[in-house]
Amino acid sequence: MIYDFDRVIDRKNTFSSKWDNVGPRIGNPDALPMWVADMDFPAPQPVVDAVRKRAESGIYGYAFLPPEFRQATARWMKVRHGWDIGQAHVLYTTSILPILFSAVQAYTQPGDKVIVQRPVYYPFLQAVENQGREVSSNSLRLVNGRYEMDFDDLERRAADPKAKIMFLCSPHNPVGRVFTEQELRRVGEICLANHVLVISDEVHSDFVYPGHKHIPMASLSDAFAQNTITAVSTSKTFNTAGLRTAAMITHSDAIREVMEPVLANNRVMSISTFGLDAYVAAYNGGEEYVEQLLTYLAGNIAYLDSTLKADMPKIRLIQPEGTYLMWLDCRELGMDDAALDDFFTNKAAVGLDKGFWFGPEGSGFMRMNVACPRATLEEAMRRLREAYENYVR
Repeated sequence: MIYDFDRVIDRKNTFSSKWDNVGPRIGNPDALPMWVADMDFPAPQPVVDAVRKRAESGIYGYAFLPPEFRQATARWMKVRHGWDIGQAHVLYTTSILPILFSAVQAYTQPGDKVIVQRPVYYPFLQAVENQGREVSSNSLRLVNGRYEMDFDDLERRAADPKAKIMFLCSPHNPVGRVFTEQELRRVGEICLANHVLVISDEVHSDFVYPGHKHIPMASLSDAFAQNTITAVSTSKTFNTAGLRTAAMITHSDAIREVMEPVLANNRVMSISTFGLDAYVAAYNGGEEYVEQLLTYLAGNIAYLDSTLKADMPKIRLIQPEGTYLMWLDCRELGMDDAALDDFFTNKAAVGLDKGFWFGPEGSGFMRMNVACPRATLEEAMRRLREAYENYVR
């Protein structure tokens, strides 16, 4: 079927965090919300049909995890990413973040270190610091408009005996990198050599643009598979985050034996009946939707990029290789973080994620969600252009 991504749906007063929580979270209730990673598009029809069928039953009791959950996960990994997960363990969790928080509990002690690559999705930092561990930032380097890994620094950090885990964000949120096989192999080799467990958040893996390819870290070798926890979900790809369903994949019996009781104790393995149906339907029948969505998003990105270059040259898009989250380099505006926040949030009334949330390396940047109808993006650009012209005048 043909999906209409241009259709504008009024999400106000629906308990939408993105739309109804923009005031408390971003600072201006009238700001156009383009912050949290939540699309303004309906889920694909197979998902809608599955949820509707469950709703019509009228009974929403406890569910157990059927074989279809693992089968659908395995199918999607094979079809979309060429990864045959074979006899891997596929554990149900309510979302990606409990996997990260639980891994910190399971594999570290207070005072231990977790390697992250800032600027990075800020709950990564919370998973470490909120549990009394230390962030070891192998910061990404911006070189000629593209972020790169600093492998010499990674080797030093991984060699620290207090470093137990590395959080890998692949594709990377917020900088939009889709890491190459060479980069991933280097990460895997460094972590293996230093007994550092890799937790690979691959929730954005389906959003990859031409010229790039997502490669699951664990797919590169048996040794990497034995040293990697892969976190995936339908939540971003199919806009089902509210249905609370994700998967943890590992080929290691030892990892499963350690992680499963921690996840259970954290009460994040309780199955969402609607979420289970939606997850299986999405991974079994979502290809058509994803292909059309990627084409539409590429159009939004091209529009954003051309508009900034033509009308707001002091705001530069870091060209994304993946995700629908745009990393805007605003340093040429010459504002500190407070002024930059005020500029977007109040002067332009466009609600974005603030760059410094992603670590000090994000100072001078903003993150923008373009998974919305073109009309919404055009309105955001109109507001931003007006504020920009007033500022540079």
